[in-house]
Amino acid sequence: MKKEDFDALVLKVGEAAAIEIKREMEIAQKALDLKILEATKGKATKEEVETIVKEAVEAASLAAKTAYEAVLKVQGEAIGELKLSAKSEKEGKKVSFTKALMNAFEEQRELFNEIIKSGKQNAPFVVTVDKAAVTMTEANTIGAGATQVTLSDDTGIISGIRRREEKYLQSVSVGSISNSRAIWIEETDPQGTPIFIAEGAGKIQLSSLWVEKSATVKKIGVFGKVTTELMSDLPQLVSFIKNTLMKRMSIVIEDQLLTGDNVGNNLNGAKTLATAFSAGDNAASIAFANEFDVLSAIALQVQIAHGIANAVFINPSTWAKMKGLKDNQGMPIWKQYMDPITKDVVYDGMRIVPTTAITADEFVGGDMTVLHVLYREQMSVQIGLDGSDFTNNLKTILVEARLVQFASANDVAVLVKGDFTAAKAALLEV
Repeated sequence: MKKEDFDALVLKVGEAAAIEIKREMEIAQKALDLKILEATKGKATKEEVETIVKEAVEAASLAAKTAYEAVLKVQGEAIGELKLSAKSEKEGKKVSFTKALMNAFEEQRELFNEIIKSGKQNAPFVVTVDKAAVTMTEANTIGAGATQVTLSDDTGIISGIRRREEKYLQSVSVGSISNSRAIWIEETDPQGTPIFIAEGAGKIQLSSLWVEKSATVKKIGVFGKVTTELMSDLPQLVSFIKNTLMKRMSIVIEDQLLTGDNVGNNLNGAKTLATAFSAGDNAASIAFANEFDVLSAIALQVQIAHGIANAVFINPSTWAKMKGLKDNQGMPIWKQYMDPITKDVVYDGMRIVPTTAITADEFVGGDMTVLHVLYREQMSVQIGLDGSDFTNNLKTILVEARLVQFASANDVAVLVKGDFTAAKAALLEV
């Protein structure tokens, strides 16, 4: 809660308390005045006056008690509001992936420290984050550089290998699944054609065959080994888990989601599911056909298949080439379609997504919402013992995830794949 909001809340408590005290004291005063009036008219005895005073004191005491209870009630409500506000701010505040992973470890700090201290484990230490190797030691990580023992200052900077930003899940349908197979129903073999009929005439019977389809959840997992000394440095450990294990694994997951061939343990990728590009009625009819003409043809192909194109994935080198295309006034074409806030370029309804996950000159896109990515298990982290870990003061860190991707056979026509060179040739006016 902001300071000004808290001050306003304190003021609210004070005002409410003052109102309650004033109200109760007014009631007590009226009762006292009434008693005095009755005593005066009736020429009350000394004993009666003493009784009146006693009752007045009791009334005032009761008024003070009632006011105090009212203040406590208002304070309780204020504290409740304060906690609720703090909780809302905590829940609504976005944190980075690194912070989320750090928090996950901090929540189990006592158990984590015990594992480091004793080296013993009765069960794996598990952390779940909603996303040729060597044993990692201080010697072969921080102390592996040539300047380790030179006269220099440690800047604290750790530079990891740069890896691409994942962009795929922003454009598809993402959910969860509780079993090892995803089941869906497809409509096939429609029979009968509706027609307008005369009064009293028989109707046309319609029917479809509904077929159950399924896809199997696939698993991916990696592991790394770290020393208990390195585990004592939690930020460094989290960096290793995030950048060396989880990041490398998530990139492979995205590769599979885009281009997996559905063979063996591979996922069924968007490129495997998609339909080949077709120039259709625009074949051999576009003068000076360029990449933007190809995007328009993709959107048209999706629309004819009764879909709404929302994204197209292309290689950054292709996108760089497209940025060089100018209109008749010499202005870059792409800038006319850039959102000034998000900086996304949306052409013919499709958000252009440059990524090195797509080979140069190729594209895959269309109505990406028909692709369903379901997680049986989100990416999780387990810390345990394996082989000679105990005697070598090592821990094995295992990262794994289970997921499936599928699209109905009725929807693959709204997914389009191809390469720009062939597509432009198909569109080019002859």
